[in-house]
Amino acid sequence: MVGGMSTELRVTLPGPEGSADARRALAVLDRFLALLTRLEDAALKRPVSRGHTTWSFTEVRLGSLVTTLAPNRLADGATSVTIKELAGTTIMGLATAEDQEGLPSGWTLQAARSGADLAQLLGLVVSDGLVVELLEDGEPRGPRAMVTRQAAKNLAAAVRTRRYSIGSVVGRLDAISVHGSREAGLWHERTGDRIAVTFDSSQTDEIRSALGERVEVAGRLTRDAEDHPISIKMRSLDVLQGAPVTDLIGLDPNLTGGMDPVDYLREIRDAS
Repeated sequence: MVGGMSTELRVTLPGPEGSADARRALAVLDRFLALLTRLEDAALKRPVSRGHTTWSFTEVRLGSLVTTLAPNRLADGATSVTIKELAGTTIMGLATAEDQEGLPSGWTLQAARSGADLAQLLGLVVSDGLVVELLEDGEPRGPRAMVTRQAAKNLAAAVRTRRYSIGSVVGRLDAISVHGSREAGLWHERTGDRIAVTFDSSQTDEIRSALGERVEVAGRLTRDAEDHPISIKMRSLDVLQGAPVTDLIGLDPNLTGGMDPVDYLREIRDAS
């Protein structure tokens, strides 16, 4: 417990068989802790996972395996408020995942994958599942989640969610492949993520001539559950001139007059 912090998480594997299989019990706890680290990354808005809060056991009971976890050493940037919010996001997210498909509030896709890995170890009924409770000053307070393997199915569906729209992406084009499906890689200018650009045979030369260039690709966009673009079916391609978005942002935050930098570049190009 850190600095008199009273927020704890009680994790229970119900029934007399809860602690009968030590390997399974340890695997469940390990995956629960992995879920906490993913949700902490989301709460602290970290682009890279690192330096997480460590948790210690304050209680362990056998039979129905009951463990109580308390934060031991906080991650950089984390406070007692962060931990309390993290506990609530974990419990409410697991409860939501048990009841319905979709990405729980405050969860990232990485957290959803960790949650699915955790729930996959559980049974199909509550008596063979997992119970997570929030404790304050050693007493149950607030939300409680009863989790079964159904949560794994619902979270897996959330991870597979795709949304489609017409739009465009800007970035550096590279790595063309024409074996099987035709695809090139575009490194997104804003996020640095790789986006798959699919194209047909009539567009191959156009793609080849633009390799290594800053381009804007327009077409049918596929986005994940977090609304991040993951692929685009190309309809048109424009090679862009001028400073990248990151350079515009670094030079003068008022340069674009409040416009999104990509829209600003597009307006300049259309006006020329």
